[in-house]
Amino acid sequence: MKLKDILSFQFKRVNPFPGLAIDADTWRDAHNYSRDQQRLHNLLFHQPGIIEGLKVTQIDPQDFSVNILPGAAMDPMGNLLIVHNDYHYQIQCREKKTIFLIIQYREVLEGPYQPAEGGQPTRIMDGYRIQERETLPDEPYLELARLELDPSDKIIRNAANNNRPGKNEINLNFRLELVAPSAQANISEPAAAPVKVYGPKRPIIVGYLAADQAKDELHLHGLRNLIREMELRYNWAAELEENVPLDKGIEKYDLVYLTGGEKFNLNEKQVSALKSFLNSKGILLAEDCCETGKNLHPQKVGPVYDVLINKFKLKLKPLADDSPLLSKINVFSTVPQGMKLGIFLNGESVIYTNNDYGCAWQGGHKGSPLSREAIRNAFEMGLNIIDYAYRRKISTENT
Repeated sequence: MKLKDILSFQFKRVNPFPGLAIDADTWRDAHNYSRDQQRLHNLLFHQPGIIEGLKVTQIDPQDFSVNILPGAAMDPMGNLLIVHNDYHYQIQCREKKTIFLIIQYREVLEGPYQPAEGGQPTRIMDGYRIQERETLPDEPYLELARLELDPSDKIIRNAANNNRPGKNEINLNFRLELVAPSAQANISEPAAAPVKVYGPKRPIIVGYLAADQAKDELHLHGLRNLIREMELRYNWAAELEENVPLDKGIEKYDLVYLTGGEKFNLNEKQVSALKSFLNSKGILLAEDCCETGKNLHPQKVGPVYDVLINKFKLKLKPLADDSPLLSKINVFSTVPQGMKLGIFLNGESVIYTNNDYGCAWQGGHKGSPLSREAIRNAFEMGLNIIDYAYRRKISTENT
C-alpha cells in the first residue's frame, strides 16, 4: 500500500464525558473510527482481491448471459464484498467490443424504519454492485471477467483455452485472486515473505498495434497475459491500450508493442507518428511472428525488421552482455528463447526480436506447446523489457 493512501486515513474518536449529547454525528464518528481502523488493517496486512469463489461461468443452456457464483473479496479500499447466492447477469452490450465485468462496494439502506410508517431506515447493509463497462472506472473496483463480444454469436461460453479466450468466451485471466485462509491453514511450513520489487510511481502505459490486416489481434492475448503477470506478481499498476491509432497522441506510452505477419507494413503517417514516439524517449518493441511468417528461420529476420530498417534507417545491434535488459529485475546470462531462440537486436529506442515472445506468452503455437520453463523465461524477459521502457520514460519526466 502506498504512503499517500495510508495518509488519506484520519482517525477521530469520540471523547466521552458526563452529559455528552449523543446525536447522529457523534454516533457516526464512533462507528466510522472502528470501520476505518478495520479497513486500514485489511489494506496494510492483507491484499485486495478475490478471496474465494466469484467465478464467472456460462449459463446452461447457453445464452447471452453469465452466472456469477457466490464468493468473497476485498476491494482496494479495504471493504469486504460477499455475494451469498448465484448471480445471473444478462450482458447488455450488443456491439463488437471488449467489456469488463466488475464488482464494487456499495452501501444499502435497510429497515427497520423510524417511524415505522414512512420513516428513515435505521440500518446500513454492506452490499455490492455488479456491472459491465466498456472502460474500467476510476473509483475502486475488482474485475470478475472480461469478454471480447461479437453480437453475431448469440451465446456466451466458457473459454476452450483459458490462456487464449476467443470471441464471446469468458476471460478470467485478469482477475486478482488471493490464497484463501482455508488453503493457507493446510500449509505446514510457514509461508516465505513475498519478494519486494521496487515498483513504478505511476501506472505503466503500454500500447499494442498489429499492422497486419489479416492478423489484427496477433499476439494480443499474449500481451494481455504479460500485463496480468506484471499486475499479479509484482502488484504494479498497468494500463494496456489495444489497437492504438498511430497518431500524435502515442507519446504518452512507455512502450509500444508492434507486431505483424506476412502483410506487415506501415504508411508514411504511421512512420511519422512512431518517429515522434521514439523522440519522446518511449521504447518500441517490434517483433516478427514465426507462426505467420513463411518459414521464418531462427536466424533470419522478417517483414517487421525490413520495415524498421528501410523506413526508419535504424542501426540495431546484438544485446550487450551487461545490458540492463538482462538483469534489471530477472537475471539472465543470455537472451532467453521465446517460441524459439532467434535474433534479439536493440538500438537507443527500439528493440527487435524474432524470438516470438508474443506466442510464448500465450503458451506456444497451436499443436506446439512450450515447456513451463520456456514460458516462464519469456514472461520474465517481457517484464524486464517493460520495466526498462518505464524507467527510461520516467527519467525524462523527472528532468
